[in-house]
Amino acid sequence: MRFAQDFFTGFTDDPAPGLCETAGFLRRSTSSWYSGRLDLGLQYAAAATATPCHEPHEFCHLAQLWYVKLLTKARELEAGALVLDGIDARGGEDQSQRMSALSHAARGELLFAMGNVDDAIAETGVGLRLAERCGVRSMRPPSYVVMALGALRRADMRACLHFVDKLADEALLGYGHAAGAWVTAHAMEARSGVTTAAGLVAGIVTDPVVLRQLLVSEPAAASWLVRASLKLGERELARTSVAAAADASVKHPHFSVIRASALHAAGLLDGDVGALHEAANIYPDRWCAASAREDMADLLAKRLAERDRAIRLFESVLDTYNAVGATRDVSRVVNKLRELGVRRGVSRSVEREGCAQHGLTDAEFAVAELVSQGYTNSEVGRQLFISQHTVAFHLKKVFQKMSVASRVELAAGWKVPA
Repeated sequence: MRFAQDFFTGFTDDPAPGLCETAGFLRRSTSSWYSGRLDLGLQYAAAATATPCHEPHEFCHLAQLWYVKLLTKARELEAGALVLDGIDARGGEDQSQRMSALSHAARGELLFAMGNVDDAIAETGVGLRLAERCGVRSMRPPSYVVMALGALRRADMRACLHFVDKLADEALLGYGHAAGAWVTAHAMEARSGVTTAAGLVAGIVTDPVVLRQLLVSEPAAASWLVRASLKLGERELARTSVAAAADASVKHPHFSVIRASALHAAGLLDGDVGALHEAANIYPDRWCAASAREDMADLLAKRLAERDRAIRLFESVLDTYNAVGATRDVSRVVNKLRELGVRRGVSRSVEREGCAQHGLTDAEFAVAELVSQGYTNSEVGRQLFISQHTVAFHLKKVFQKMSVASRVELAAGWKVPA
């Protein structure tokens, strides 16, 4: 859990407490956020940005970047973008590599929260490359989280697991954090089923410090933990997650994202369509709002009289997932619509590094990515929520577009992430 504290101390040879007033505010901000108080963290971060430091303390110049990070966590996205644009405009070519690395990382997190997954991955990748050159270790775990989640949404399991492995390496060196544990569990569930993530799910939910920080860091975490716990038959873990999310909401009454997250989790546990509807309406995060509507549609689909309403909701959700580039989620919802007798194809072409020239659709890319890793058609179908017949159909198209004749040739020609 060191990265919040180390965000600043890695930029000075003398990070002693009380060095200056700005540093004091920053330390209180990181401490508050680490303790699960995003509201206090934001207040102290705002105070730090309003308290100029006239000494040559590089870490004090990071106050505004930390402020952007917390604004992003609070999903005050317009405010975060304005602050970040101001930093970049003032920095220009004089900005140090360290500042530039953190600026790219902050913009990557902001873009991801806005639903611009491809741009988020590009920005975060630039930040990571700069960080490698200048040794900014503390920004790596949160950046790996963005890269792993982005890859997961794009159904790019190779890249997702690549960054999950990096998160594990950082954790061994003492730079792990709550979101890293959660995204690792998320990836394990996506790859091999929820039972493989059972130990991590229980570990996250039963550690109050980890759970508190996670719930103010990742708005999708509470609902995912409830969903995973229920699949595992661990209703008590689901109740613990809901209670913790409700507590976070009470402590942050002015944060719509935290209230929405709590409502979403409770709606899942109780099967409450009204709570899910309210959560979807107040989420400032497009992907999270779509996720709440999908869960709401799942409940409605079980009621014969609400079938048409469920279909309309699923179609709305599908449009949002398509808009934010969430290929894996698109595949799942397309399958749910198919089960309701509605056929929706996925034909939007995407440009992926290493395969843009082949003109693969989202679905074709997702199938090719998994097949190139050695997954069978059955395993690919389980990952993408489609039938083996549909997998075979997409794979045939991939072979034609890429001019390969076998799975071995496809794997040999598929670009491995750096």
